Amino acid sequence: MNLISTVQKVIRIKQGADGTQVDWVTDGEDGASPASESSVLSLKFPAKTIAQKLYLADGRWVVLPFTDFAWILPDRTGVVVIFKQGSYVHPDGSDVFALPNNAAIFNADGTLRFQLKVPQDAVTHRIAAMHSGAMLGNYKDMMGVIIASHPEAEPEWVYAIDLNSPELIRTGQWVRY
Repeated sequence: MNLISTVQKVIRIKQGADGTQVDWVTDGEDGASPASESSVLSLKFPAKTIAQKLYLADGRWVVLPFTDFAWILPDRTGVVVIFKQGSYVHPDGSDVFALPNNAAIFNADGTLRFQLKVPQDAVTHRIAAMHSGAMLGNYKDMMGVIIASHPEAEPEWVYAIDLNSPELIRTGQWVRY
């Protein structure tokens, strides 16, 4: 029986203009690491993210094929990622996860679980941000994302993520971003 390991940390590898590299823990165990944040700030400008990897409970490392921020799922079986336009593209330059469905869940081994889908009847431009506040009612134990309704809009409508279904769930919750 092949048991899937769980995600313990998300680490972004940042590189300064002089080639110096630091590992920046952005999620996991004790949350983002203040020590590595200060290391990132000390990199010679301009610094850039050159890779992102997951550290698993069984000691393995999984390198992800993109550098957009990844957030660990509550059950630690993977991560959710919101992609910026042009950040993760096919060889022809088109987005792998095009607007408005520009987010996906990846399993701990780095394989795609599914692309998140905004309901077809929703007025939306893009999945814009992770929801870090409290989820209300039936959604209190779920992760959420915030949807922007048009290109100039700040994120405003909260949708819940079902870890077993690609369809985002309308919560009716509105937030000021």
